[in-house]
Amino acid sequence: MSGITAIMDIAKRALAAEQLGVEVTSHNVANVNTPGYSRQEVNYVTAYPVPSPWGPLGNGVKVQGITRAFDPFIAARLDQQSATLSEYRTLAAQLEQVAGLFNETQAGGLTEHLSAFFAAWHDLADHPVGSGERQALLQEALSLTEACRYRADQLVAARTSLTRQLAPVLEEINAHARRIAELNREIQISEANGQQANDLRDQRQQEISALAELVGIRTFTTSDGMVNVTLANGFTLTQGVQAWSLTYEITPADTVAVVWHGPGGLTEDLTAGLSGGRLTALITVRDRLIPRYQSDLDALARELIFAVNALHSQGTGLALAASQTGTFAVTDADAPLSAAGLPFGDRLTAGTVRLVVERAGQPMAQATLAIDPLMSLNDLIAALNTDPALAGLLTASEAGGRLVLTTTTPGDALAFGADTAHLWAALGVNTFFTGDKAYTFGVNAWVLTEPGAIAAGRLDPDGSRAPGDNRTALALADLETAPAGPGGLTFAAAYERLVSSLGLEGESAQHQADFYQAVVDQLTRMRDAVSGVSLDEELANLVKFQRAYQAAARLITIADELYETLLGIKR
Repeated sequence: MSGITAIMDIAKRALAAEQLGVEVTSHNVANVNTPGYSRQEVNYVTAYPVPSPWGPLGNGVKVQGITRAFDPFIAARLDQQSATLSEYRTLAAQLEQVAGLFNETQAGGLTEHLSAFFAAWHDLADHPVGSGERQALLQEALSLTEACRYRADQLVAARTSLTRQLAPVLEEINAHARRIAELNREIQISEANGQQANDLRDQRQQEISALAELVGIRTFTTSDGMVNVTLANGFTLTQGVQAWSLTYEITPADTVAVVWHGPGGLTEDLTAGLSGGRLTALITVRDRLIPRYQSDLDALARELIFAVNALHSQGTGLALAASQTGTFAVTDADAPLSAAGLPFGDRLTAGTVRLVVERAGQPMAQATLAIDPLMSLNDLIAALNTDPALAGLLTASEAGGRLVLTTTTPGDALAFGADTAHLWAALGVNTFFTGDKAYTFGVNAWVLTEPGAIAAGRLDPDGSRAPGDNRTALALADLETAPAGPGGLTFAAAYERLVSSLGLEGESAQHQADFYQAVVDQLTRMRDAVSGVSLDEELANLVKFQRAYQAAARLITIADELYETLLGIKR
């Protein structure tokens, strides 16, 4: 068809097309600040020409559709890097909180307490009979144990806090997965006419991007326009219009197990294959990093407890006790001591122990017993009760798995000498500290009750003791510089290694977060260059569409004038 009617028809389609251009441009301008919005544009094509005597005749413009400016490859890379960024950012934030527990730049640091504790032993060695020095030593010991227990308690609290954060994160993941499946359904319905649902696709991409910050994912677009989402280890979160969920459990080993709930009630532990996102970082800090710091702190406390107790248990104080009860219990009194559940049972060796019964300040009897780690607590009790030198003067028994030594004559007291088998330290007899880890680290109650019982001296070869003897106090003070800590380091150096390791972990995570932030920023700029709305460009388009609309309207005016001229010929 040609002629004036064709002009009118071309003008009509042009008006509709340019009006649509103004509407789409207005939509872009209105969403310039909408997160995740992708710029849209009208796809104009030349209408199919009509035949004429002069050849195919142009038939104006046709709107083929409204396209969305979106690069799926950039979006996929951005989601992947955003997941890694979120993981390192969460790691850095959580490690910064943990590092605050070990801040040695402020007063009250554990290094300061260690130094003060050993300094107090130096002071006692200078004045072994001093009451003030003993009280000061006890105060420093209490401060040290409290500082250690506080850090252990706060590490446990940090793990508990991380556990509480898991459920909300998993619920967010499940909510995003469900919403993606819902949007897949809406897009499928909306695109049944063959045109893309651009705004719904933007919403779906927003959900995918939010999901990627929580856990590492991979996405796959199907031929019908739906997106399937899997975790980095291949487990499916959404498939078409269906979504699967994640929950977590705490295993008997006190670790987190993330459980995937798939079709038909199928469940699978997928924790090992997680990577990227906030969820992975929370689990990493909870189950790998904090337990390592707890283990290092426990190792420090354990070595300190044993080193101090091993020396103190062989020493003598100003006051002796008529009865001593061990602080460590066996699980089976008939089992070998090295395998009976004693915290320091692994430190027992074949050797001898020396025991003296004192009366009126003088040695009444003394005995040296051979010790074998394979002997049981009942064997030890029998050996003590049948020793000819101690017969009638000492009773050995067991109470709740603990060794009890009691003099039989009122006024008699017990003194402990050289112990090459580490028996007294393993059983907790005549010891200074209690516990075997940071969380149970404490000062022996009998020492707190009677400061005069703090062992500053040692027994002489004849079993006597001098009130001014300071040999044990000196040996304990020398532990400060001895390689008695974990890894053959001093206690202060071992603790500094722990703090440095924590600081380096946090610093490394922050450096990685800074690096991936730069990568994400670059990919974001690349995405915005494709999908972002430029107000200058849109305003130029508005003017262009306005002028085109005016021109199309002028075509109608001209066609109308042509009709008027044609009709005027008849008149």
